[in-house]
Amino acid sequence: MKKRLLHIILCLFFSISYSQNDISFVQKDKSKIEIHFKNKIGNNDDEYEQAVEIKNVQTGKTQIINNIEVSITGKPSHLEINDYNFDGFTDFASYHTDDGMGVYTIYQIFIFNPKTKNFELLNFPSNYNPKCDMFCDVKVDKIKKTLTSSCRGGARTHNDVWKYDKDKKLILSKTTSY
Repeated sequence: MKKRLLHIILCLFFSISYSQNDISFVQKDKSKIEIHFKNKIGNNDDEYEQAVEIKNVQTGKTQIINNIEVSITGKPSHLEINDYNFDGFTDFASYHTDDGMGVYTIYQIFIFNPKTKNFELLNFPSNYNPKCDMFCDVKVDKIKKTLTSSCRGGARTHNDVWKYDKDKKLILSKTTSY
């Protein structure tokens, strides 16, 4: 019994860790997308860059996104899929735990553009005053069509709730602290 339980746990662990570093899905337009990390090392040992390679299996088209944010302390990066802009197309994010105490997860979100068939970085809006200065511990609420970013500042926890306006621009809906 113990051997079987260990086998199940190991299979679950390896399937979860694999799925977070290499992901594939079928897009709303029926194209199969495969995404994986592609590491690059420069001439100096200090030059290290992480990129993602995105392949459309049907068309054979490949998109490379360079300058994926990485942990400076060597914490692993992972991939996650979701519909971050609520348009019905699958988007993805690269994330890693913060380099401090590791209490929150930092996200870079990439939105699928159905016109260009490419993924584009969701830029963190600079014309608002959120409590979190990046996307952290992102939660997607598909019913309210909001993204919540949560972070800590001192002894307080902050939640920034983002939504899309009628022009499909990301705006800060509200901020709470407790």
